[in-house]
Amino acid sequence: MIRKDFSCKRMSKLTKPPLRTIVTGGSGALGSSIISALLARGDHVVNLDRTKSDNATWVEADFGNGQSVSEAIDTAEDILGGIDVLIHSAGIFRANEFLSMSESEFSEVLNVNLMGSFRIAQGVAAKMVTLGGRILFISSIHAKYGIKGRLAYGASKAGIESMTRVMATELSEFGIRVNALAPGAVSAGMVPDAAHVSDWTSVTPAKRKVTPQEVAGMAMLLTCDHASFVSGQVVSQDGGASISHMF
Repeated sequence: MIRKDFSCKRMSKLTKPPLRTIVTGGSGALGSSIISALLARGDHVVNLDRTKSDNATWVEADFGNGQSVSEAIDTAEDILGGIDVLIHSAGIFRANEFLSMSESEFSEVLNVNLMGSFRIAQGVAAKMVTLGGRILFISSIHAKYGIKGRLAYGASKAGIESMTRVMATELSEFGIRVNALAPGAVSAGMVPDAAHVSDWTSVTPAKRKVTPQEVAGMAMLLTCDHASFVSGQVVSQDGGASISHMF
């Protein structure tokens, strides 16, 4: 049975709201669930995305463009009055096999996903060095495994996980925690085809997909005060798929 009664009110007791939080990709299914959970926790939230939504204050941002990201960060900081938390969920997916993938396809995914993560994290971290903060990247189980057709996406997520560890080491002296959350197959989001989802479900011991609400709950936990000694970690949330003998 899937528990759907995750208490955002209980989670609010594990931190000191209101936190001033940026969520990227908040117009999509996963990002929207994260925003809903954070708002229920009491956070003040700004959504940075290319697509407008009404779930939080929206600021347009193109993560493939450095100037766009820089301007969006400044605007969000002005709206919030500071930045305590960054949850970076934005990204793109391109499914293609190695011999068929063009250089432009590969470059596009790395520019948006990996370079975009660098752009947003560096810009936000520079504003956190005085008071500290929490940065959480949304990675993927694709970072760990050589899955057919997931070359660029997997490479971009693996880069994010490596960046997480180095950033955590370098930013610790400023009181900035950096972690990554790596879901398995999500029941809503960047799912390219039904067969892909079926394959993932079959190798997941839990025999189902993780819900956006469950990912949102873990994102809240990793950015609350009870996780104050957790940094440099990649937390798998995949129902046991990453330890399954079927991989």
